[in-house]
Amino acid sequence: MTLTAPQMVQLPADLSLISLAYHHEHPVQAYEFENTLEVWTVSARIDADVLAEDLAAYSDMDQEALDAVQDVTVGRMSFVRARMFGPDHPFEAMDSYTGDVAGIGEVVLDVAAGDWAPGLQATLAQPVGGLLVMDRVILEPGWRGVGLGPVLAGSAIRRLSQGCAAVACKPGSADGRELTADQHRDAAVKLGQLWQRIGFEPFQDGVHLLDCHLQRTEDLLAEQQGEFLALCQAWRSHHRP
Repeated sequence: MTLTAPQMVQLPADLSLISLAYHHEHPVQAYEFENTLEVWTVSARIDADVLAEDLAAYSDMDQEALDAVQDVTVGRMSFVRARMFGPDHPFEAMDSYTGDVAGIGEVVLDVAAGDWAPGLQATLAQPVGGLLVMDRVILEPGWRGVGLGPVLAGSAIRRLSQGCAAVACKPGSADGRELTADQHRDAAVKLGQLWQRIGFEPFQDGVHLLDCHLQRTEDLLAEQQGEFLALCQAWRSHHRP
């Protein structure tokens, strides 16, 4: 990964300070599809105390300025995990959440049988386990353009895909911008290529799949960690020569 000086300057802070916070909430007494569908929100941020400590070591900011340092928001992600053999029909559970998630369910599931679609069963190395849907990955503008999305998404997938056979997504712009049909198609193509860096491959009807049981998936995720380390080192060499 080679970055130009302007790209380095645009990054608001040291990337190595980024942490991911996972949030999932459910009632003890389950209702509707709570035992079949899990919704996870993942926040990427730099904690204010961590950032202030870093600035104190590498800048001449006074204490008053350091005390005013706030958390830095890097981005946010959302994932939906469906149990294939839970108490409820997996597609009905996905359909209860959002149209986007239901649309992915229609492609990867046999809606009538409540099992994997035949074409997907033939695609996966081991079609046993749950389904994780990567619903949204949104970076703040200042953190875009340096390949950080696959690093953060891959890191989250490592933790959220335990017990899953596959991860599914439908690439497209999710940051609220108004886009034309052509722009939507272009965004889908570019994002599809981006997600291939962590193991997603085109499946059907715009849906891309990551096979959780392939060694290639592990290798690609590890590769992203290596690229992230190189990116952190490049940032430091530019800002702290």
